[in-house]
Amino acid sequence: MAVKKNDKGMTDLTRQLRSLIAQIEALRVEISQLDTLVSEYRSTITTLKNLKELGAEKEVLLPVGRIAQVGAKLEDVDKVVISIGSGISVELPFDEAVEQIEKEIIAVLALREALEKAMVELYGKVEELSQKIREHGQAEAGGKEDEGEEK
Repeated sequence: MAVKKNDKGMTDLTRQLRSLIAQIEALRVEISQLDTLVSEYRSTITTLKNLKELGAEKEVLLPVGRIAQVGAKLEDVDKVVISIGSGISVELPFDEAVEQIEKEIIAVLALREALEKAMVELYGKVEELSQKIREHGQAEAGGKEDEGEEK
């Protein structure tokens, strides 16, 4: 019966380890998505600044989907319409719009940092569980002398 308890203990430890690894992977995906979002926000700011430098009446190519572009003429770059969430957009003066996007970047980076800290904590738990699993395996190997050492 002691062997069955050890098997159950090893199964529980392995299940916990898999759960932690799944949580780490989920955090990695979230962090990657946040990195993409920050990159898009920074690209938006760069594009807005470039358009402002071009000024009114300049002709540009406006992307329409992934494979097409149409010609367009800039009229007013002093006002920018940005999304403020829930499908709602607001028109802001250029500098205020850029500032709002920069605030969004700061918020996303703060969230990213929190997720990184959570991931570090999970890595610590993974190491603890891995050590328990190694100890458990060594204890089992010690009880079964004629089976040799486990790698």
